[in-house]
Amino acid sequence: MDETEKKYRKKISRRDFLKSSAVAGAAIGTLSLGAQNAEAVPVPKKWDKTADVVIVGTGYSGLAAAIVSRQLGMSVLLLEKMPVPGGNSVIAHGGANAVDPERQKKQGIQDSTDLHFKHTMEGGDMINDPEKVRYFVDHALADAVQYLERLGVKWPEKVVRGYGALWERTHYPGTYVDKQGKNWKMGAANVRAQLDELERIGQPIELQHEVTGIVREKPLEGRVLGVEVKNKNRKMYFRAKKGAILASGGFGANIAWVTQLDRRLAETGTTNHPGATGECIKYSQDIGADTLHMDYIQAIPLNDVKPPYKATFFLIESEEVRKASISMPYRIFVNKEGKRFVDEGARRDVIKQAVLAQPPFEPLAQITADTIEELEAKCNLPKGSLVETVRKYNAACEAKKDQEFDKHSSILIPIKTGPFKANSRAMQRHHTMGGLLVKGTTGQVIDRWGKPIPGLFAAGEVTGGTHGTNRLGHNATVDCLVFGQLCARTVAKEKA
Repeated sequence: MDETEKKYRKKISRRDFLKSSAVAGAAIGTLSLGAQNAEAVPVPKKWDKTADVVIVGTGYSGLAAAIVSRQLGMSVLLLEKMPVPGGNSVIAHGGANAVDPERQKKQGIQDSTDLHFKHTMEGGDMINDPEKVRYFVDHALADAVQYLERLGVKWPEKVVRGYGALWERTHYPGTYVDKQGKNWKMGAANVRAQLDELERIGQPIELQHEVTGIVREKPLEGRVLGVEVKNKNRKMYFRAKKGAILASGGFGANIAWVTQLDRRLAETGTTNHPGATGECIKYSQDIGADTLHMDYIQAIPLNDVKPPYKATFFLIESEEVRKASISMPYRIFVNKEGKRFVDEGARRDVIKQAVLAQPPFEPLAQITADTIEELEAKCNLPKGSLVETVRKYNAACEAKKDQEFDKHSSILIPIKTGPFKANSRAMQRHHTMGGLLVKGTTGQVIDRWGKPIPGLFAAGEVTGGTHGTNRLGHNATVDCLVFGQLCARTVAKEKA
C-alpha cells in the first residue's frame, strides 16, 4: 500500500466508512422506499428462464458485464426495461478518465494512479470508499479506455480536462464506425461498440423486460435466486444460477425522489433518459440491502435550456475555444448581468451551487455574432458588461493567472476571434452519487448488517461509494465499465 492510500485509509477506517454511509444513506428513508418493511418476492414454483447470470440493465455496466460473462463461459440473460438498449450511457458524453502515460507524456502531463485516487477522494470530500476507489483508478486504463479500444472505439491522442474532472486525463470524445459504415460519437459510440460485440457472439437482449422484484430464499436471509420480471403485462421469473448483477442505473429521472432530497431541483430538467428511476434500489432494500450517499445529487448545465424551464447563465465561446476543446471548462459562464460568477473548471458541486444562485431569465436560442458587442446586444445584457468581462478574461489568459476565480491556467483560452456563440444554460438533474453499498473488490451487495448478500452484485450508478459527495466529471464511464466487468469475474467464481 503506497503512502497516498495509507493517508486516506488512516482518515477513513472501514468502520468509519460504514458509519458515515449509514448516516448518509438514512435519507433514503425519507423517500418511502419501504426499507423497513421487507417485501421480498416469494420463491416461485416454476422458473420461466434460467441462466448462469441474470444482468439487469444495458448501459455501460450491463453491457460490459454481459460481454465478460460470455467470455468467461457463462450463459447470460440480459434484461432491459426500455424499448431500446443503452440507458443513460447512449446519450452520455462518454468521456473516460484514466492515467494514460503514453498519451499524457506527449503533452507533458504529469499523472499517476495515486493522483487520480487523491483527486477522486478529495473531490468526494473523502467519504468515498477508499477500497473501491483504489480498484477503480488501478483498472481505469485497461478495463475502460483499452477495453473500448479493443472493441473498435477510437480515442483522440490528446487528453483533455473534462467538465468537473480537475485534471488532464479525460479521453474524449470517443468515436466508432459500425460494420455498415455509420459513424458514432461519444456515449453512443461506447454503447454501439458493445452492442455490436454482443451481436457478434450471439447474445440477445430481452427488451421491455422490467424487473419488479428480487427473489431471495427468505425475505432477509439466504441466497438471491433470481428476479421477477414484467413483460407486456405478463409476470415471469428468471433464475440466476450463479448470481444476479444489477446494472440498472440511478434515479435522476425520478422527480419525486430527487426533489425530496434537494427541492431546488424541482424546477430543473434532467439529462437522464425516462427509465432512470431507481426501482432496483428499492427492490434490493426489500431483501435487506444497505445504501449510502443517497442525498448527494449532481446537477450540471449539459444541454441548452428550452421553455418551460428558465436559464440562469450564458455559455460563451470563441473560435479559439472551439479549437482547444469541446469541453465546457474551456468556455466562460456569464449571468444575466454579463459577469462571470464561478471558476468554470471547478468541482461540479461548486458550480452547481453557483449556478443555482443566479437569477433566472427566459432562455434564448443559440446566438451567433461576429463581435462581442453584437453578442452582448443579442443576449440582452447590460451595455458594456460582456465587453468588460471578456476584456478582463483575455487579460487573465495572457497573464496565465485568473485573479477573479483562480481558473487553472491550462484551460484559460482567450475569447478573441469570432464567430462568437452564446447558449442559454441552467442546472439539470444529472447523476445520483448514492445507491447500493457494495464490496469494492467484488461488487457484491452488502446488507444492513454489514454482511454480503449471496448471489447479488451491482455496478454503476445503482451503487454508491465511488464518488462520495461529488462525482468528478468523466469518472462515471470508468466506474460503470470497470465494476461491470468486476461483477462478471466475481460471479464466474460462484458455484451454480
